Amino acid sequence: MRALSSRWKAFVGGSPLRRLGHDALVVSSTSLAARFLGFLKEVAIAAHFGLSDAVDIYLVAVVLIGFPLSILLNAVQTALVSVIAGRTETFRDVGQLLTTTILVTSACLLVLLPIWLLVLPWLFPLLVSGFAAAKQAELLFALYWLIPYYFLNAVNLLGYSALQANRRYFASGMLPLATPVITILVVVLAGAGGGWRPLVVALVAGTATETLMLLVALYRAGHIARPRIYNFPAFGAVVRHGLALIPGTFMTAVGPAAEQAIAASLGVGTNATLGYGYKLPSALMSLSVTAMGIIALPYFAEQIAQQRFEYCLHSLNRIAYGALLVGIALALPCGWFSEEIVAALYQRGAFDYDSVLRVAPVQVAYFAQIPFALVAMLGARTLSALGRNGLVSVYTVCVLAFQIALAYILGVRFDAFGIALAAAFGYAVLAALSFTSARRALKRFLR
Repeated sequence: MRALSSRWKAFVGGSPLRRLGHDALVVSSTSLAARFLGFLKEVAIAAHFGLSDAVDIYLVAVVLIGFPLSILLNAVQTALVSVIAGRTETFRDVGQLLTTTILVTSACLLVLLPIWLLVLPWLFPLLVSGFAAAKQAELLFALYWLIPYYFLNAVNLLGYSALQANRRYFASGMLPLATPVITILVVVLAGAGGGWRPLVVALVAGTATETLMLLVALYRAGHIARPRIYNFPAFGAVVRHGLALIPGTFMTAVGPAAEQAIAASLGVGTNATLGYGYKLPSALMSLSVTAMGIIALPYFAEQIAQQRFEYCLHSLNRIAYGALLVGIALALPCGWFSEEIVAALYQRGAFDYDSVLRVAPVQVAYFAQIPFALVAMLGARTLSALGRNGLVSVYTVCVLAFQIALAYILGVRFDAFGIALAAAFGYAVLAALSFTSARRALKRFLR
């Protein structure tokens, strides 16, 4: 075993591309347990709640409370990983940068939260027009219950960014086990008697446990240190890159909210249908698309910092073709047996066969986006590593605006299936734009 381990390490060390493949394997394998438990969590929720109002309220509340979080954190995460992975010899203190970024980001979120909570009730007629007045009142109450999750999730996302930028993939893959485990326990013990409340309590408790474990891991890795804002060039770089990404992350946050708003206007259970239809494709994308996002940015940032542009272009082409094949291999069989998969996973208790027939085509549409999402993530991460964050934002804004309009048109005609289909079209367009632009940008450095 020791000899095999030595040979494997020697093989992986033979080229950066092999190391990237090794990192992808580690990320996918360590994430598998968390995704599996996350899926068991959805099975437990489906058995106890079905396509009920409680699930509608819970899903919409999580999306809405996370709206400002998504705008700011998606931008800061990408910027933070780029700066840490592409750091020079003059920048060594990752802990100082991480602590500073967490504190400043949390302060910004604290300012945004009361404004968002005051504005939201005025937006309910637009966002949840299909919810009755009593259901809207419950939704607002659920948002207040989710305030701890709002801040805890911010700390988690930034903490995982530091671990991933330093290739500590095992910890970042295993720590998320806490949230689904606690959610399953709460749902099984509390049942559906409390409406949406057991779901919210479980999410907050699981996230808090995960945050505590993450802070311990960061401290042991030396990634917690006294913050320093002034005269800190690395933090200035995070701010510049993050600001360039804000328009794109704004639209990324608008997308799910718009989908939930369109679904809410289509009748009871449509939000839940979208949620259940997205769970398995989301789990597969977490193992593939998320893994691509985690490993690609540090890899290309490091190679570009070393000015290895020709090797970057070679890597981009090889990874893109492989990702497309992997995505198709995942999507085709899963889409073909979608109805059987939904029935096997969810058809029990409150989730009957009519629910299966409603969710299965939505799941097929979400499966179809996997190969495009892989290539889109690869192209976007390469552009970010090249410092073309403004271009990433432009593409994201344009594509998501097109996707939202298409979701409304198709949703009116095909219900939840149309909303999911629009997402697949959006990813296809984004994949074409980001990948071709990344190739052109790398070719310019070779001239």
